[in-house]
This record gives sequence, C-alpha cells and structure tokens, in this order.
Amino acid sequence: MRFAATFTSLLSLMGVISASPFTKRQSTVTQVYKFTGSPLKAEGIAVRSNGQILVTFFDKGEAWLVDPPTKKASKVATFTDTTCSAAIAEVAPDVFAVVAGKYSNSNTPGSWGVWKVDFSAGGATPTTTLVKKVPESGMWNGLSAFNNDTVLVGDASKGAVFKVNVNTGNYSIAIQDSTMAPASGMPMGIDGIRYANGNIYYTNIFAQKFYKMPVDAEGKKTGSAVQIWGNHMADDMYVSPEGVAYVAASSGIQKVTADGKVSTVASVRSGTAVTIGADKATLFVAGSDGVISSFKI
Repeated sequence: MRFAATFTSLLSLMGVISASPFTKRQSTVTQVYKFTGSPLKAEGIAVRSNGQILVTFFDKGEAWLVDPPTKKASKVATFTDTTCSAAIAEVAPDVFAVVAGKYSNSNTPGSWGVWKVDFSAGGATPTTTLVKKVPESGMWNGLSAFNNDTVLVGDASKGAVFKVNVNTGNYSIAIQDSTMAPASGMPMGIDGIRYANGNIYYTNIFAQKFYKMPVDAEGKKTGSAVQIWGNHMADDMYVSPEGVAYVAASSGIQKVTADGKVSTVASVRSGTAVTIGADKATLFVAGSDGVISSFKI
C-alpha cells in the first residue's frame, strides 16, 4: 500500500539490493492505461476472463474497469462510506472480493470491510454488495482468495490475518504473528498477501521482508514463517500454482522462485500490485502513479 506521498517517494528512492543476485535481462514493459486526476493511486488489480482489468484505488473507494483493446476506463463500483479501496481477488467466476475502508491522511480503525463486485449475471455493470464491515479491523489492505467462499485479509496495523466468508460475512482472526507486525515506529506491517500451494505468501512493507507460512484448511498456521528475502520494501504480488512469486517492490517487479532465487524481471518502480492475465503469459501491474502496465513472463 502506498498510503502517502512521502512513503511513495521513499519507495522510489530506495534502490536497495536483495541478498540474491539479480539477472540482467528484464522484460519489456508496456503501458496499458494511465489514470489522471481522481482516482489516481491504483492499489489493487485483477483480470476478468474476458481480458478486462479491474483496478482499485488508495485515494478513492471505487473500482474501475479498463478495457485494453479500446484504451478506455469506466467506474463500475462505489464502496459506500469509504475513501480507500485496496486489494482485489476473484473468488468465483467473474465475482471479485475487494477490501475497502477509510483512509485520508490517517487511518480509521473499524472502518474496513470486504465487498463483492459480481459480473456473473452478464452485462457491463456488476452488482456491488457489502459482505461485512468489521469493527475489530485495524487497517486492512491485502486480500487473497482462500477457497470457494473465503478470503484471507491482512491487517497491517494489527499484524494479523482475518478470515472472512464472502457469502455469510462470518469472520475471525486466523493468524497473528510477529513477522506480520509493524516494524518499530512504523504504522504498517503485513501488506500484500496471497495463498498458494498450502502456504500464504506475504510482505511486511516497512520491515522490508517477504515471507511464506504453511497453513491448514482452516487458514491456521501449521509452521513458522520462512523469510524469503530481506532489504526490499515490497507491496502486493502474484503467486503461480508452482509457487513462483512476482512481487511489486521498490526496486522493480521481483521474481522469486520456489527455492528462493530472486531476480528483477521488470522495471516498474511505482508498482503496488501484480496479477496474471487471462492468457496466463502476461502480468499486469497497478501503479501508485496511475499507470497500469504489463509485461510477458
């Protein structure tokens, strides 16, 4: 999450280097669309099966649809009584879950919740519904589909992962761990989160670390977190079924293999989130500068 201009600038200035060597070859990055005005600070990204891109924004409680062939964008959802939308993930065919809440110069604890944006009935306009606002929420940001009816949500201020049923609204804290807690003097800990292969993968943005942790069918941890890297300020990510992660970091998009090898694969320094395209060969990146970009993998 790029939650203030100061921290966005910090991300762009921190050319930190991973302990693992980087490869020299990088993919060619293509600008798909650029938002200007308001909303601007793209925060979350997902791709529909038809190739259209859904984008959420840190500076607006909205979701917009980008159509790459026509280079046009339109607002498709408004999240009532929010000022900020964050991670987005597909939870069923053409049905998406979104984190939204109130952040404007400072966070409003208890304002965060999960919404559904449902295109499954067909047509260009989805049905948008509130799943649940959670009074115990601190500062929600990352979100990952977990199973057919459940998402996992990272709480950046509490250093915890909530489990939310997107059909009933039932919720609970699934995990609270020291690796997810805010670094000393910082407002945020866990940022991006993805579930894959029996593990959750997550960043701790100001601790500048990336972890994976094994979890069971209930979302509870079954072992200790394993640190994959240090010295990277990183946000959200895509993780392949093979356990390869592509992470939006201060030094560009980082590819992290299952055995921990790290390489910079694309020069996108404003990236906040990464997702896979419908063709399974293109990654799309949301940027805090309003740019939606893509590159081949």
